[in-house]
Amino acid sequence: MKRSFELLGCLLLFPLLLGSCSRGQGFGVVLWAPQEGSLANGDQVSVVRLSEEAGTITVRSKPVKGTVELDSWRLRLVSSREQARGEAEAYAPYAATYAYAQRDGLPLREEPDQEARRVYKLREGQVVKVLARGEQQALIATYQDYWYRVLTDDGFEGWCFGYFLPVFQSSGDPLSEAAVLKARDPLLDALLSTHWRPEYFREMLDNGRIDLERFKPEIGFFLDAARRQALLALPGFRQNWDYREIANVGPSRYVIAGPELRVTMSGPDRLVLTYPRKEQQLAQVFINFTEDLDGLIEAEKARRLALFQEFLRRGPAMTSSAYGRIRLEEGLRFSWEGFGRLADQVFLRPVAGEGVVDFAYHLSKELASGFDGVITFRFAEYGPEQGSSFLYKFEGAGARLVFLRAAAIRDTEAVNLDASPLVIYFSFGRS
Repeated sequence: MKRSFELLGCLLLFPLLLGSCSRGQGFGVVLWAPQEGSLANGDQVSVVRLSEEAGTITVRSKPVKGTVELDSWRLRLVSSREQARGEAEAYAPYAATYAYAQRDGLPLREEPDQEARRVYKLREGQVVKVLARGEQQALIATYQDYWYRVLTDDGFEGWCFGYFLPVFQSSGDPLSEAAVLKARDPLLDALLSTHWRPEYFREMLDNGRIDLERFKPEIGFFLDAARRQALLALPGFRQNWDYREIANVGPSRYVIAGPELRVTMSGPDRLVLTYPRKEQQLAQVFINFTEDLDGLIEAEKARRLALFQEFLRRGPAMTSSAYGRIRLEEGLRFSWEGFGRLADQVFLRPVAGEGVVDFAYHLSKELASGFDGVITFRFAEYGPEQGSSFLYKFEGAGARLVFLRAAAIRDTEAVNLDASPLVIYFSFGRS
């Protein structure tokens, strides 16, 4: 409901305030002062008269001589000076805070919940007064932001999700300042200023499954406005384009003219890039990934090194009567001699027997109860990301290794075993 009706109902609840439907004395706090006038946002006032028919309230304020007439929706009424003082203190952090709608039809709701009843739809570019902010950010679909309680310029109040509601501070003319902000195109600013990372970066971090071959600083979508160059780097694909301009072709949509790269922005922190590759148009989701990328990579390397050190602690040599000896060395290196017929069963190609050990894969919940981890031997003759992997379980003075086929690994997780898997037992030793 409009604030004018809310205010009337509020006044009727306080018999001390009104002697009739049009006269009374109460108190209030100015939420959105007129641009031209002597009152300011957050001022405490005394109510002199309420005109229901005109939708106005006449008020008096200590700093102002005489009385001032306001649209009733601009005021929050209370029943005492003490309450007015409390309301003013609570409102003070938001007194100069405004926002504007980036999308047409952005809903205001009764409560800060996407399922709550809609009370109003904002027009694209409409400026609103921010009254309060939710305590914590909320996640709606893939968008994360605060809920804001706002007041419209035609007297409606409600909660609006902030992802498409840029908030700004204004001590002068908020309408003019909003027009300047809208002309700047904050989405274009975000597009140009952000190092965009594939959305799977966030998924890997959230799942605790970081693949170092796909989680690298050089991977992403990068725009160099000074050189007018676009760079797209993905695992197995890297291409540079020169562009003439970036054209806005619709709400949140841009074409990077020249290569015809197309971008659809989902707010300042997420976009979908459509790009040409091998005579096809492919799409990739990118996000503004603000975490310490180098720190996360070092932490993942440290995790893998700690697993290797556990093998070294038990003994740098691993011996099997049938499949030779593996010697582990600092730097995650290994040498394997006497592997015999095992090579035909588990190695990808003829090898000399040297390479590096890796612990890139994790155990599924089903396998975690029976094994300690997954060890991968990447022989020097193998290609990038290739390896021979084994589940391992420390048992007594040795370790039981169970061969893991490539089909049993999905992304970075070992998920199942063969019906009759190859099992090898190695004993640890110092030489």
